[in-house]
Amino acid sequence: MTNEVLLETTVFSKGKRTTVPERVKGLLKLRFTPGKLTKLLWTQEGDEIAVTRGTPQSSFMKTLLSGDGTAAVPKHVREALKLKWTPDKVERILWMQKGNKIIVTRGTPKSSFTA
Repeated sequence: MTNEVLLETTVFSKGKRTTVPERVKGLLKLRFTPGKLTKLLWTQEGDEIAVTRGTPQSSFMKTLLSGDGTAAVPKHVREALKLKWTPDKVERILWMQKGNKIIVTRGTPKSSFTA
């Protein structure tokens, strides 16, 4: 069994976006460069979602890293994690390092902190 390390907890926002934690950007060597596309690839592996650095080619599983450090959460990930934005409930996304992989899961109230 590989050790899982919680890197950060982020909030799933109204625009179906979330902040990509600085530690994740460092581990995946992601950085926003004007004029260049920096993409995240979200891949479902069993009951986990792995996030890796994407290639410039388009895919429905990839999203762009914006200059403000956020990225859209693709529909297949929102459905797999059962993420839904509502005005009265905050959905959290847990970013974990598992071996050499970055895994995202839906946060649970007991594992999240107050924003």
